[in-house]
Amino acid sequence: DQCSTNQTHGFKVGMKLEGVDPLHPSIFCVLSVAEVIGCRLRLHIDGYSSLHPPKGYHETGFDWQVYLRSTNSKLAPEDLFTIPSPVSPVALPLEAVDRKNPSLVCVATVADVIDQQRILVHFDNWDDSYDYWCDSSSPYIHPIGWCREQARPLTAPQGHPCPESFQWEDYLEQTESSAAPSSAFTPRAPHGFQVGHKLEAVDGRNPMLIRVATVTETDAHRVKIHYSGWSDQFDVWCDSDLCDLHPAGWCQQTGHPLETPAGKTPRDTSRLLLLGHIKGPKYNGHHSAFGCPYSDMNVRRETIFPDRLAVGGRGLTVSEFIESLLGCEDLAKRFRDQVRPYLSQIDGRALLLLTQRDILSIMSIKLGPALKIYTSILMFKHDVTTET
Repeated sequence: DQCSTNQTHGFKVGMKLEGVDPLHPSIFCVLSVAEVIGCRLRLHIDGYSSLHPPKGYHETGFDWQVYLRSTNSKLAPEDLFTIPSPVSPVALPLEAVDRKNPSLVCVATVADVIDQQRILVHFDNWDDSYDYWCDSSSPYIHPIGWCREQARPLTAPQGHPCPESFQWEDYLEQTESSAAPSSAFTPRAPHGFQVGHKLEAVDGRNPMLIRVATVTETDAHRVKIHYSGWSDQFDVWCDSDLCDLHPAGWCQQTGHPLETPAGKTPRDTSRLLLLGHIKGPKYNGHHSAFGCPYSDMNVRRETIFPDRLAVGGRGLTVSEFIESLLGCEDLAKRFRDQVRPYLSQIDGRALLLLTQRDILSIMSIKLGPALKIYTSILMFKHDVTTET
C-alpha cells in the first residue's frame, strides 16, 4: 500500500530503512533500496537486526547517523511509510493457522506488535521460521476456544506432555499468561473476486516479473491464480489481500513492465528466457534446469534463500554459544549468569533438549526473552542437523 496508481513514491536506490527478515519474521534488519521498478522495490539486507547492526559493526550501540556517514547514504523519509492503528498487546495467547501447513490450527502467542497494528504470530515451542505478521482481521488467527467451538483439532505446543488432552486453562496457568480477548479480533469482509476475473500478479516463482493472470477458483479468503499462457502446474493459491495482486492496468500506470502472455499453447519451460533463479534475486538469471525456477526438478520447491542467521557453532562450549546469541547479548548474559551454577551439568546435548517451558519456569525468564533464546537454540539444532 506504499504506492497507489495515482501517486508517486519517493524511494530511491541507496536509501536506508528498517524491515523484517523474510526467513526470521521476528528480526528486523538494516536494508538498502537496491532497485526500483515502478512502485516495487528490491531490498538488500545490509546486516542483522533486532535491530541487528550490519556485519562489521559492533553488535551493541548501533548508531544510524554514524552508519549513514560511513556508507555515504541517506534514510528513506518517514512520510514514505503508511502507519495504520491499535491491536493486541505482546504475549497474549491465541489459536492460529500454521501458514506452512494450513490444515493445522496451533497454540500460538502474540510475540510482537508494530505500529499498534501489525502483530507477529509465534507458534509456542517452534522456531521463528514459522512466524508471520498479520493484522487483527486476519482469517488465520482466532481467540482461544475457537477450535473447540468449531469442533476442530487444536495442535498443542511441540513437546507438550499430553498433546491429546491439551487444556487452555492449565496452559495459561503454567505459562502465567492471559488470553487475547475476543474484542481484539475483527472479522474481515468477504473479498469480491470471482472466477474469470483478469488481473496482474507477481510471478511467485520469479518475483521480478509481473504477469497477466486469471482467477480460476475462490474460497472464503483466498483465490487461485492462473498465469495466462502457462501450464496449470504453475497455478497458485494466495490470500485475496496479497499485495502482489493488482488490477489490470496497474503496471502501465506505475511504470512497471508487464510480461506478455504466450500464445494459445501453454508455454514450454524448455523455451523460457533465462530469467530468475531458484535461489532468489541474488541471481538475475540461470543457465541450466538446475537453477531454473520453472524446471521440473524445481517446480515443487520453494525458492531457496540462504539463512543469514544459521549458527556455525561447532566447537563452542555452552557458555560461548549463549554469549554468541545474535542481538540478545544482555539476555544471553542474564541466561548465562542464571545457569552458571549448573554449567557443569548442562552440556551441549542438555542445552539442545531445553524447551521453551524449561526456560520460562526453571530460568524464570519472561515470555518475550524466552522466545528469543529458545529460537536461537532451535536454529542451532537445525544447523547442526543439516551439517551432519
